[in-house]
Amino acid sequence: MAQIAPFNQNKSRLQDKTQLHFQYLETIRRLYHKESFAALEKIISRLFPSDIAHILEHFPHKDALRLFLLIHSPRIAASTLKQFNEGLQSYILQAADITKIIPIIEELAPDDRADIISQLSPELAKRFMGGMDEESLKEVEELLQYAPDTAGGIMTSQFFALPDETTVGEAIEAVRKLPYYEMIFYLYVLDQDQHLVGVSSLRQLILADPQKSIGQIMNTQVIRVRTNTSQTEVSELVRRHRLLGIPVVDDMDILVGLVTVDDVIDAIEQDMADDMLNMAGTNNVAVMSTSFVDSFKARMPWLFIAVIGGLAASGVIDYYSDTVLAKEMAMSAFLPIIMNMTGNVGMVAATVTVRGLTTGTIKLAQFTPLLLRELGTGLLLGSFYGAICGAVAWFMFGHHILLGQIVGLTILVNMIMAPIIALIMPMLSKKLDADPAGVTGRSLTTLLDILGVVNYFVIATLLMGRHG
Repeated sequence: MAQIAPFNQNKSRLQDKTQLHFQYLETIRRLYHKESFAALEKIISRLFPSDIAHILEHFPHKDALRLFLLIHSPRIAASTLKQFNEGLQSYILQAADITKIIPIIEELAPDDRADIISQLSPELAKRFMGGMDEESLKEVEELLQYAPDTAGGIMTSQFFALPDETTVGEAIEAVRKLPYYEMIFYLYVLDQDQHLVGVSSLRQLILADPQKSIGQIMNTQVIRVRTNTSQTEVSELVRRHRLLGIPVVDDMDILVGLVTVDDVIDAIEQDMADDMLNMAGTNNVAVMSTSFVDSFKARMPWLFIAVIGGLAASGVIDYYSDTVLAKEMAMSAFLPIIMNMTGNVGMVAATVTVRGLTTGTIKLAQFTPLLLRELGTGLLLGSFYGAICGAVAWFMFGHHILLGQIVGLTILVNMIMAPIIALIMPMLSKKLDADPAGVTGRSLTTLLDILGVVNYFVIATLLMGRHG
């Protein structure tokens, strides 16, 4: 019982927080309808940015904007804006008075500021950038030059770095005088040419002898990435080495930025969301847009591929209808399970492969051992389910041994074939610099349906011919 108590306590806290959110939501909704803005300002000022964002997302966009502008602190407003969903965030940036939004955007970390600007239309982005102060504008322009899926695209230009001859005492004093930065975990050490030569944790800095130089206490083995390193590789390094931040250097090994752990988490979440949408044959435009025309345009091409594949499978069935099916009509009863199991085992293997390629846990060099793994997995699954389905076919249709053999052997062959194809397609896409999730998700199911049906009738033709 003692081990269950913490779970119950956490569950109780979660329920209490949910109830509190609901109470705040209802109170804010009631006061908003009464236009009691003074009371609303007081309530909103007591909430954390994440709570404000969660509550305002329950309101229509127009009302959420009015409530958002009641936040007096630009820093709190910036943290809230960052946590809005993309739809509400986009509406606020487009609909609000630009003079009220610019001070809020300038409170964001440089990387968050650049992300927001990059999502705006060129005309609106130009207006925002024209209203920023010179320092904020320079930071945004420097970050926008990098591709969004690279270390340069997700890094912040705010980091703590000092020359190697600086004493520990001077470094500690420098920490105290730092302006507000998004996250400060490490002190990076530079030589006289601004090259990154070492790193020290703040804990190590505080405990060191104040008279020593930071060059004497630093760790010279610095894990770093370049501006063009993919965010997938950055995420893998942060995960593997349990880092809170990873420095970004240019081609001259000069420190230009820092990727923090929250940036990595955001990047992983975005990758996962994009992968799921791509494998479903759609994209973020179709999800966020309220227009049925946009949804139609996003889904139509890939559903068209599915229709073509379905018609091709129907053509295969029609081709064999006068020969195989005419002799063994019972075979038609097993077509759904043949297609379903082939598609399912293939999609499972594809999902594992695509996720591994995205996160970096699977490399192209691992193709041979992965192929052997999928071959072995398919053989075991195919033998197990082939035996079961073959036995069922034999039993259901009057101990028809030939039908049982056809069904069982087809499932065995298809469940060996499907995961191998599901491995080859995303790895080949990665090799050709295409999106593994998009290529695999949109065409794998259709391909497996066709091959699954073809295998069924070819195996049936061969076995029936052998039995006369």
